[in-house]
Amino acid sequence: MLKASAWIPGTGLVADPPREKFAELMKRDDVVLWLDIEAATPSEIAILRSPFNIHPTAIDECRDYTALPKVENFDHYLLVILHRIQFDPKTREVELKEIDFLLGKNWLITVRQDSSTSVDDVQRRLQTHTDLIQEGPARLMAEIVEVIMSKYLPMVEFLEKEIDVLEEAMLTGGHAVDAYGRILSLRHTVVALRRSLVPQREVIQRLSREEFRLAGGSAVLHLREAHDELYWILTELEIHRELLTSAFEGHAAMAANRLAEVSNRMNRVMEKLSRFATIFMPLTLVTGIYGMNFEHMPELHYRWSYPLLLCLIAGLGFALAWYFRKTLPAPLVDPVEEETQRLMTRVWRRPSEAPKPGGMPHH
Repeated sequence: MLKASAWIPGTGLVADPPREKFAELMKRDDVVLWLDIEAATPSEIAILRSPFNIHPTAIDECRDYTALPKVENFDHYLLVILHRIQFDPKTREVELKEIDFLLGKNWLITVRQDSSTSVDDVQRRLQTHTDLIQEGPARLMAEIVEVIMSKYLPMVEFLEKEIDVLEEAMLTGGHAVDAYGRILSLRHTVVALRRSLVPQREVIQRLSREEFRLAGGSAVLHLREAHDELYWILTELEIHRELLTSAFEGHAAMAANRLAEVSNRMNRVMEKLSRFATIFMPLTLVTGIYGMNFEHMPELHYRWSYPLLLCLIAGLGFALAWYFRKTLPAPLVDPVEEETQRLMTRVWRRPSEAPKPGGMPHH
């Protein structure tokens, strides 16, 4: 799909001029022509070859996705490749899309693979602010670049809110099941954004320094504003990356503490069971001996054998319990109980006595 706009002195803004007049309009220095190509068809690609005489390499760059933004200077035009963001807060889906600018002396071509709200916003704004195109194609490109940078702000705010939620959950003791997956997903998003925006900042910086003759004029100030905004976005992303790293380490420490707590609980249970088993081992030995069905066991026929055996078992059990209590260390303290006791403990300090008038303070 191709949309064209042209500013013609004496006529004004003309929407969708005929394609056969593109060559004529390009030859006029007082005319500014803007072509926006979305999902280019073979016939639209042919327009890039003639009458605009775009190099085949530049056409291939526009048709294929370029991993990193860049700017290339050809004979009579500039090729500027930038990345734009598509972010849906409801589905939390982030996608980086490419947008290509072919900037000539009095014409601008934008090439994109699908719809772009940034370009659509500028096209609507152009209906009431024709000065954007009157100032030249570079000014028009700078306006689109500014809108592209502004589309990153909702993503930065979304990351900040997500990090606040993770930190609050960590401070209040909450632990979401997908905390690790969410942190890793956000970190991957931040890394992908930085990988795209760092070279994009270099491209916009080169354009704003008037390194290229075609990108001069009033567009420089707006490109500098876009560069400043991009610098702020990268600074925020770096802060978010550090916060996500800290959140990941914090959740890992919390998980380690929970594992240690479970291990301590298990050790405490095993210790109690071991003590009970050790106490009942000699008692089981005694009852096992006297539970044998031998005929000649004289003590079985005594009148007081049963109560004496019960006393022996009870005394032996109490003696072993007392011995273990004195010789073995105390059982592990429950971390939850320990934390509760620590919070309930208050420290009272006696206020220092004020020195008497005329007296010297005691050291």
